[in-house]
Amino acid sequence: MILDLVVLLAGAALILNTRTLHVMIAYIVIAAIATLAIVPTAAGSPLALGLLIVSALLKLVAAPLGVWLFVRANPATRDLRPSIPLAGRLVVVIALGIAARIVAEVPAFKGIAMIDVAAFVILCALGMLVVQRNLLAHVLGLLALSAGITLVGAAVAPRLPESVELGASFDALVITFIGLSIVRAFLAHNPLLDVASLRSLRG
Repeated sequence: MILDLVVLLAGAALILNTRTLHVMIAYIVIAAIATLAIVPTAAGSPLALGLLIVSALLKLVAAPLGVWLFVRANPATRDLRPSIPLAGRLVVVIALGIAARIVAEVPAFKGIAMIDVAAFVILCALGMLVVQRNLLAHVLGLLALSAGITLVGAAVAPRLPESVELGASFDALVITFIGLSIVRAFLAHNPLLDVASLRSLRG
């Protein structure tokens, strides 16, 4: 299916791409498709549809806009400067793809549509947190993780109350702006935004 392929490519781009705005676009693609997957179940209730719209605005407009404004004001953050070379990141993506297929073969998940794709997105988001040492990459990874969880929810529990999704969206938004505040503080100290800088904290 074309949507599955698009999500897979966007998930891979989270780890393979080094440009902050390109990674953010990959996140937006994943979040948009996850939101579209929920629309059929939310459309039956005006309240659910309204909550979905608010959630979509938070994830697809507010959070990306915050990141974009931050990157625009801080040119040094345009490149995520990954901690391992492209070949290593490609190996990680392939390993995560294999792991996602294994998840899809687990009896509890077998037969659920898009479960392997959703698992791949979550694994790639977690991979960003493990592989990357850049603080801004970690913020983007947490956003992608939120979108991946929404995708899993759409596949596993499509009738999950939309209020739960809205709460998760608020969490993602708060994490984004708290994370950007932390990144901005470290940017003045270390333009490379390496998480090793966290070790120098005292208090």
